[in-house]
Amino acid sequence: MTNPERPGGQNSATILLGAALAAAILAGLSVFAYHANRAAREREQDLVRNGFSAWIEERAVAVSSIALWDDAILHLDNAFDAEWSHQNVGEWLVVHEGFQVALALDGADQLIFSRGPDAFDGEDAQRIINDLARPLIANVRYQEQTRGPISAHFEAARGIPARIESHVVARLDDAPVVLTASLVQPDFGAALPQSDRAPIVVAVDAIDEAFLALMSERFLLEGLKLGPLAAPTRSSLARMPLLDADGRTLLVLEWRPERPGTAMLTAFMPVILLMLALLGLLGWRLHMQRVRATEHLILNEARASHLAFNDSLTGLPNRLKFGEKLQRSISQIRKSGGSFAVLCIDLDRFKEVNDTFGHEAGDELIRAAARLLGGACGPDDMLARLGGDEFAIVQPAASRGDADELARRLVSLLRDPVDLEFGRVFVGCSVGVAIIDDPAMDATECFRRADLALYRAKDQGRARHVFFDIEMDTLARGRIELREMLRTALTHGDVSIVYQPQVNHLGDLSGVEALARWTHAERGAIPPSVFVPIAEESGLIDALGAYVLRRAFLDSRRLPNLRIAVNVSATQIRKKDFALNLAELVDETGVDPSRFELEITEEVLLGDDPMIRATLETVRRLGFRIALDDFGTGYSSLSYLQRYPIDKIKIDRSFIANLGAERNADAVVGAIVRLARALNLDVIAEGVETESQRLRVQAAGCGDIQGYLPGRPAPIEEILRLAASMARAAAAPAPPQADMGLRQRA
Repeated sequence: MTNPERPGGQNSATILLGAALAAAILAGLSVFAYHANRAAREREQDLVRNGFSAWIEERAVAVSSIALWDDAILHLDNAFDAEWSHQNVGEWLVVHEGFQVALALDGADQLIFSRGPDAFDGEDAQRIINDLARPLIANVRYQEQTRGPISAHFEAARGIPARIESHVVARLDDAPVVLTASLVQPDFGAALPQSDRAPIVVAVDAIDEAFLALMSERFLLEGLKLGPLAAPTRSSLARMPLLDADGRTLLVLEWRPERPGTAMLTAFMPVILLMLALLGLLGWRLHMQRVRATEHLILNEARASHLAFNDSLTGLPNRLKFGEKLQRSISQIRKSGGSFAVLCIDLDRFKEVNDTFGHEAGDELIRAAARLLGGACGPDDMLARLGGDEFAIVQPAASRGDADELARRLVSLLRDPVDLEFGRVFVGCSVGVAIIDDPAMDATECFRRADLALYRAKDQGRARHVFFDIEMDTLARGRIELREMLRTALTHGDVSIVYQPQVNHLGDLSGVEALARWTHAERGAIPPSVFVPIAEESGLIDALGAYVLRRAFLDSRRLPNLRIAVNVSATQIRKKDFALNLAELVDETGVDPSRFELEITEEVLLGDDPMIRATLETVRRLGFRIALDDFGTGYSSLSYLQRYPIDKIKIDRSFIANLGAERNADAVVGAIVRLARALNLDVIAEGVETESQRLRVQAAGCGDIQGYLPGRPAPIEEILRLAASMARAAAAPAPPQADMGLRQRA
C-alpha cells in the first residue's frame, strides 16, 4: 500500500488530479465549442437576413431613381413618351441595373410599358401584374392616398418627398424573384402630375446564381445555395427562409457557417494535452512553492506592463498598444486577405465642459465616454485612448458595413446627455473611419486616413461619421499648398482689402466693413471661406489679422466720417498680447480708435474666460467699439451680453434671408432688435439683398443695414465715389416720396 506521505503517493494524487482536471477541461471545451459554433451560425443567419433586406433596399433605391424624378412625371404621367420610357425605364433598369423585367403602369393601373428578356411580350407582362404584382400595386396606392396630393407637399416646401414603394418575394415561372413597385413622384417639383393617381414602375429581380454569388462575396459565405424547404433533422448548415406576401416559406438559403468552436478545439487540443501531462508530472508541493515565490514578481511585472500599455485615467490601451494592434491587423490581412477598420473618435464639446466645470469634470467625462464607447465595441475590437479627448478603435476583419454599423452606434450613444457628478452635459462625438484592405500600407498611413476622415466629420458639422476617400487626401495636400501660398501672399502683400458699405435709416453711408480678398496669380480668386480657416488652423491668422488691421487703419485716412468695422478671430483675442499689439499699431498709424469697430464672433465668449473679458475691456478703454457678429447662430446668451463690453450686435444674414419666407422670421428679427435696445446696444442687419427685406428690417426697428442692396464689397476708390455720389444726392432737393433704395444706389 502506498504511503501518501512518500513522493510516490504524492505523484499518484497529482496524476489522479491531473486526469480529473483533463476530463473537466475537455468536457468544458467541448461544450464551449458547441455553443460557439451555434452562436456563430445564428450570427451569420442574422447577418444574411439583414443583408437580404439591405439588398432589397438597394434594388428599391435603383427603381426609385427612375420613379422619384420630375422627368418621370412629364413622360409617364402628364404625357406618355414611349422613347423616353424605353431609354429611362427599360434600358436603365434592365440593361444598366440588371433587373429581369421592367414595367410601367398608368394612373388606372393599366400596362403602358414593358421590357424583359428576348421572348418577353405584353401577355407575360400582364400575367406578372395580375398574378404577382396586384398586392404591391394596392399597397402603393394606399400609401399614395395616405400621402395626399403631391402639390400640397411642395406648397409646404418640405423638400424631396419620401419614396412610396412596396416589395415582395414571389415565384415567376417556378423561379424565385423579388418584385418592387415604386410610385412615380416629382423630386424637386419642376413638374407636377396632372392626375390624382400617379403611374407606377414595377421591376422584377431574379434570385438566381448571380444573386447567390453576390451574397456569398458580400458576406463571405461558403457553399451558399437554395436548400430544401424542410429542414434536415440534424444539420450543421445555416439556413435562412425567404417568405412570400402571405408569410409562407418560398425558398431557403443554405450555407456552411463558420465553426469557431471546432477550430479552437482542434487548434488548442495538443497544447492542452501537453500542459495537462506536465501538470501530472509536476509535484504539487514544488508547484505551490514556486507559485508563492513568484507571486510578488508576477504582480509587479503585471503592474508595470499595464502602465506601459494602458492609459492611467481610463484603463484603456494607450497609443503604444494601439499601434501594436494596428501592426497585427496589417499582418493578418497580409496572410489571409480581407480588411479591417480604423476609427478615430473625438468628443465634440469636451473643451466647453473642461473650461466650464474644470479638469475634474473633464476627467470624469473622459471616463464616462470610455465606458460608453467600450460598450459599443465588439469582443475583438480594441478601443484605445490616444490622449485628451481622442479615442481610436481597431475593428478586425471588418467590412465597410461592419464599420458603418459600429460608427453609427458610437455617434448615437454619445448623442444622449451624460450625467456627471457636476451635472448633465451634452457632448456628442465625431468619427472618422478608414477601411484598410491594402497589405502594403503601414500603421501610420492607416491612422492618418482615419484622422483625415475625422477632420472631415468635424468640418461637416460634427455629431456624425465619415468614411475616408482619396479625395480627402487630395484636399489635405491642397490645403497644405494653400497654406504655404497664403504665407507667401502675406509676406509679399498680395492680400487685398475691400470694403462693404453700411447705411443708416436715412440711406446715408455711415460705415464700411473691411474684408480680406486673395487672388492668386495661377489659381485666381480664392474665397475667404477657404483661406481664413486655413489661416486659423496653421497659425497664420495672427499675421492675416494684423495685416487687415494695418491696412484698414491706413485707409481710414481716406474715409473721413465713416466708421470702419474689422473682423477679429477668436484665436487673435485669446493671445495675451493682443491688446498691447493693437495699442502699438494705433500709435504707429496715428488713427482714432473711436472710428473702428472690432467684430468678434460668439465663439470668443464661450467658457466665460476672465482673460478674454480683460482683453476686451482693455480694447474698449483704448477707444474701440466691439460688435458681436453673426448674432443668434452660436451660443450667445443674455448673460454674455451683460457681462462682456459689447456695443453692437449684427443680426446674422440667415435670419434676414428668411424674412417673407418663414412665418416667424419677422418676429425673431424684431425680438433681437428689442433685446438690443433694452441693453442699450446698437444693432445692424447684415445680408440685406432686396428692398422687401430692407422694409421688413426697418419695420422691426432696425434702420442700419449691410448687404448687396446698399452695395457689394468694393475697393476703396469705389467706396470714395459712392460716398461722393451720396453726398451730392443728399445736397440736391429730394423729389416727393423719394425712394430710399434709389438714394442708396445713386
